[in-house]
Amino acid sequence: MAIASRLGTPFPDDYIDLANSYPSFVLDDFLSVHIPDRGDEERWGSGRLDVLAPLDSLWMSGMSQGYSPYPETGGLIMWGDSCDGDSFYWRTTGDSPNSWTIVVAGANDDWSEFQGSLTDYLAGLITGDVAPYGLPPDFPGRTPTVDV
Repeated sequence: MAIASRLGTPFPDDYIDLANSYPSFVLDDFLSVHIPDRGDEERWGSGRLDVLAPLDSLWMSGMSQGYSPYPETGGLIMWGDSCDGDSFYWRTTGDSPNSWTIVVAGANDDWSEFQGSLTDYLAGLITGDVAPYGLPPDFPGRTPTVDV
């Protein structure tokens, strides 16, 4: 609730379920999924706005492939990053947060969008049903690890 009030928007149900079950984690020593620590939700929510500064600079200079930072209409909210400098976002479009899509901004200016939830995206990467567009082609490995 503190995150939603700080950002002015609720979050997708699958993310809330994930956050209620797990702390932040790293998938296969590469992709970090940001989840607030209990009791630190308001600071974490403020941090979501702070980490959008680089995207804001790209957007202002016309180098964000048309994606804008939240709170712009349809703006992006970061939920993860990689050790290679890739950024992972929700695109805040649709009737509810449950209809938000996933946007990946690859470190090499490769942008892609996934029409599904965060957990669908992560599960798809692990099963191989989602291509790691803009990410290393061998990510994740055959037996991916999850570190908390």
